[in-house]
Amino acid sequence: MEENLYFAYGSNLDLEQMAQRCPDAEIVGPVRLENYELRFRGSGFATVAPKKGSVVYGLVWKITPNCEQSLDRYEGYPRHYTKETMTVKDAAGAELPVMVYIMAEPYCRQPALPSPYYYRVIQRGFEANGLPVESLQAAWDRTVDEVFSGKLDKPRNKKSERRKEPER
Repeated sequence: MEENLYFAYGSNLDLEQMAQRCPDAEIVGPVRLENYELRFRGSGFATVAPKKGSVVYGLVWKITPNCEQSLDRYEGYPRHYTKETMTVKDAAGAELPVMVYIMAEPYCRQPALPSPYYYRVIQRGFEANGLPVESLQAAWDRTVDEVFSGKLDKPRNKKSERRKEPER
């Protein structure tokens, strides 16, 4: 049976979820995607984007064609996510070519906070697989900064905002 390697960095890190979605998938192990960062975009879902010096932590799964079809449906391929082949590194530094879902245009340009439920699913996956939860928190913090930068009004001086009566 043909099998491919798939890099999970979001909710597919959750072992229970993957067991239901892809019962034939097997864990290969934790890895890192270098020079990328984890982001929340679109409707608050995870994606990765190039960023020199950054790292995205995740898990490699060995998947069957049936697993990939199931993941395609879940990820909304090709409309919401596209697929790319990238290279990740395992703990020993070995490089592995993997399939990665990347959020499609225009969704990938729209920062959005994840739902608490979705975030907790990813967090559970990070914890279960020994991945650094701090990197997930950092993605949350960056998204908060993006979503709210420039959108919070400064306190206004009410006196200066009073409409001047037209002169008669």
